[in-house]
Amino acid sequence: MDQVICLPGGSLASRHSAIPYRDRIISLIEDKSCTKIIIDLHATEIISGSFADECVGILVKIYGWDTVKSKIRLINGNGQADKSIAKAILDRKNEAKNMLFVA
Repeated sequence: MDQVICLPGGSLASRHSAIPYRDRIISLIEDKSCTKIIIDLHATEIISGSFADECVGILVKIYGWDTVKSKIRLINGNGQADKSIAKAILDRKNEAKNMLFVA
């Protein structure tokens, strides 16, 4: 079953304010009945890199790229908001890849 999380309107700018949304996404990832997590950005104007990383990017570190890629979808973004989240996800993916080469 798909679950929708609507991010709030306006500008989202701090790691602290991202935590409740991240925790909700985590609970849905761990819910075996949830097949997709849809993050609706229709009201969101701007997402800072720190909010995007704390809300979604960190999930790549916790669950891995494949889980994030298969479980999470972004909809109704304005271009800027979805790019911030995509960049946070890709930064964490590249960070994990680089860790393999260092170890």
